[in-house]
Amino acid sequence: MKSATSKTKTRLAALLLGVAVLPAYAVDSKGMPEAGKSFKDCDTNKDGYLSLSEFKAKGKDDLAFKAADINGDERLDPDEYDKYLARKASDQPKPEASGQPKPAQPPTGY
Repeated sequence: MKSATSKTKTRLAALLLGVAVLPAYAVDSKGMPEAGKSFKDCDTNKDGYLSLSEFKAKGKDDLAFKAADINGDERLDPDEYDKYLARKASDQPKPEASGQPKPAQPPTGY
C-alpha cells in the first residue's frame, strides 16, 4: 500500500508531465495541430531565436509575433515560443458537451 506522500508525488509528477506536453497540443490558425513545429523547426537560420520573417514563414502573423515577444526585443527565444504555444492551446474554445449549439444569450447591462 502506497503512503500518502508517495501518492502525492505520483500525482505531482503526472501534473508536471501534463504541463510539459501542453505545447504539443497547440493548434494553428486553421485548427491543425502545431505538433512537429518545434522551435528548432522554425529557427531556419539556427541562431537560437525566431525573427518575424521566420515566424511568418510558418503561417503566423505580426500580431501573434508581438504577443509572443514577451520582452519586446523583436525576436523570440525558445521560452517565449513555448509560452506562446501554451497560451494558444489554452485559448482554444471547448466543444459543447451535448453537441448542440449554445442558445444565444441576451446582452448584459440592459
